[in-house]
Amino acid sequence: MQKNLLLSVVAGLVLFVWGFVSWAVLPWHNMVANKFTNEAAVSQALKENAPQQGVYFLPFSEKDHGPNQVGAFANVQPQGTDMNMGKQMAIALVTQIIGAFLVLMLLRQTGGLTYWGKVELFALVGLIIGFVSHVPYWNWFGFPAPYVLVTILDTAIGWTLAGLVVAKFSSGRKKALKSEQKGQRRHR
Repeated sequence: MQKNLLLSVVAGLVLFVWGFVSWAVLPWHNMVANKFTNEAAVSQALKENAPQQGVYFLPFSEKDHGPNQVGAFANVQPQGTDMNMGKQMAIALVTQIIGAFLVLMLLRQTGGLTYWGKVELFALVGLIIGFVSHVPYWNWFGFPAPYVLVTILDTAIGWTLAGLVVAKFSSGRKKALKSEQKGQRRHR
């Protein structure tokens, strides 16, 4: 269990570092996002029409959706956002460590996976997380396919990188089974 906790921290750090690279170094997230032509006017309209913090749909009623109707799905913070980067990074890191721990619990249920089998498990989990988390936004709210694709790839790449590290440092059941079999042969 102690080794799984340590591997969770290591995998969480890999995911955290990848998140920094993906968002702060690579341009792909900005390439699939748009900037309002007049942020001040949009901000004022949101303050006037979204008085409390929360998620808003435009139009709110399903029956009001139509081909010429502007649509939006937004998290509005009318009082602004306290960008406490230290706190947000700490929460992100803890979240990644917990996620890695949960995937390591799945890995424990699989006996005898090779190095690449472990990497594949982590990559598949990342792909599932990305797919299930982001495709519904494309389907139900019309999020652009390039945005959804980038977020899925971002997630899958991060978990694949974490898998590469975990597979390197996790001892598989194969070693335990081989040493157990050697021990049984000696006692015959």
